[in-house]
Amino acid sequence: MAKQVTLIPGGKAANLPLEDLLLDYKRYIFQMSEAAGSGYIAQGLCSAEVMAGLFFRTLRLDPQNFENPDRDRFLLSVGHYAISVYAAMVKLGCYSKDLLDTYSFDDSIFEMIATETTPGIEISGGALGQGLSRGVGVALAGKLKNASWKTYVYMSDGEMQEGQVWEAAMVAGNHKLDNLITIVDVNGMQVDGRIEDVSNIEPLADKWKSFGWNVVVINGNNLNEVLTSLEMVQQPNGKPSIIIANTVMGNGISFLHGKTDVHYVKWNKELSDKALSELTPAGGKKA
Repeated sequence: MAKQVTLIPGGKAANLPLEDLLLDYKRYIFQMSEAAGSGYIAQGLCSAEVMAGLFFRTLRLDPQNFENPDRDRFLLSVGHYAISVYAAMVKLGCYSKDLLDTYSFDDSIFEMIATETTPGIEISGGALGQGLSRGVGVALAGKLKNASWKTYVYMSDGEMQEGQVWEAAMVAGNHKLDNLITIVDVNGMQVDGRIEDVSNIEPLADKWKSFGWNVVVINGNNLNEVLTSLEMVQQPNGKPSIIIANTVMGNGISFLHGKTDVHYVKWNKELSDKALSELTPAGGKKA
């Protein structure tokens, strides 16, 4: 008989200060990008607080067994945010830290666009708009099994332009999938420019409410708001939940913060050093 494992959100990191975990997470983002010479750094930074709240305080995962049947399911729909997930999971002990220096290399499990060939990655992302449909299926399976685990789907605001998203939203609301939690990173940017200039998606909160979802709108770069929102959506209320996390691309780094041309960034040690210097807490330890 397999040994029963009690899944604690954050595992060994559960009792570590979240600010310190977040600092290491950002260091790993820079390390991966420096090794590859480029990366989705701005996305890694804008999603940092939400990813920290999810992986270090919320998701029930087993770093020693990615197939643990009691684990929460985390589905990364927006596949190029993989750099964020790798950074968080390395800190959790799911992967060796040495893998950071193989990001996007040939034959590395740390592919630039996440796929399910990487242990611990539930789905292949990147074909935007499909993640929620798969999440609905996973959540339905959980309901049929009377399972205690929850399904989390992480999406981007650009995906809201895909019709398939709204089909999935309708199905989730109709089946009252209160074991389904979706987080949308609303940074206002996509590869072709500003969301509002390409195809405006507002009023976003009202649209999700009309499909029967519980909607929470937050500043996604505020740790306290992130943690509060993740706690709020834990209690079943007969509705799927969505956290609309308003964020800033390249958040916190002056030469990336809120810029329109940082969807994908060339990177080197000089830029890493400059970025790390800006992460140094006032009067605190070096990043």
